[in-house]
Amino acid sequence: MSYKYQICGFNLLSQVRLPILRKKDFENPDFEIILKNNIQIPYKTIDITKGGDVLFKDLHQNIFQITHQKIFISIKDDKYNEAANSVFGVPFGYLLQNNDFQVLHGSAVTISNLGYSFIGRSGIGKSSIALSLINKGFKLLTEDLCIIKDLHIYNFSDWIKSKENYLVEALKPIESINLKKDSRKRSLYKLKNRYINNKKTKLKAIYFLDSSKKRNIKKLSRSDSFKYLFTYAYRKGDADALSLKKLAKISEQADCFIYSRDIEKPLEENSRFIFDHIMESL
Repeated sequence: MSYKYQICGFNLLSQVRLPILRKKDFENPDFEIILKNNIQIPYKTIDITKGGDVLFKDLHQNIFQITHQKIFISIKDDKYNEAANSVFGVPFGYLLQNNDFQVLHGSAVTISNLGYSFIGRSGIGKSSIALSLINKGFKLLTEDLCIIKDLHIYNFSDWIKSKENYLVEALKPIESINLKKDSRKRSLYKLKNRYINNKKTKLKAIYFLDSSKKRNIKKLSRSDSFKYLFTYAYRKGDADALSLKKLAKISEQADCFIYSRDIEKPLEENSRFIFDHIMESL
């Protein structure tokens, strides 16, 4: 059985059910997800083959092979649901990267038809800040994968990873999916339509998140912006010329900041600080 979805304007035909994507009927797929036995990967979590394919092994030992237009999945012990959740990280990141998008590890929200992205390492608070800003009138653009093309951020899905206690009453989700083996015991939550922007939006600013004992927002130079973008970008090695060109364009045309959060202060205070900074720029 196959399922039909839409992702970033492309038609996706999948042999694995992907409940967090929007369904769409079509005749010809742009991308495909195909079940395949015995995909082999060296003793690594991720590897690049000589032919340019990306190999990835998730926490459940499912193995993914990402080509230009297809994702092949070798399922371990019938862990189809776990594979469906894992595909929204590295596999989709590289699939879109292979198709002229620049993908960063981050979340993004929008207000006044402008997009603001929060980039950083796992656990730094990207999703938490996004949720807090949504509660203040922003809308969700994307979660976990910040997908950029021609200086616009593309909507990826209506779901966000979070702990339940971060979801204020106004943001109570429509559905939830438990993420097994998530180190921070989060779940995926589907937000109501009024909190979602499902159109591509002009990228206005990128905030690289850091932790500190003092809150501060500092604008980065173009060279420093490029360095931070390079750190958090999906790319095939350090000499990926096409990715480097796209990152250089973003660093030249988008405002980039380093945002040091006060780790001793509650989330609401930290999100208010960045909220004020964004609103002053409008």
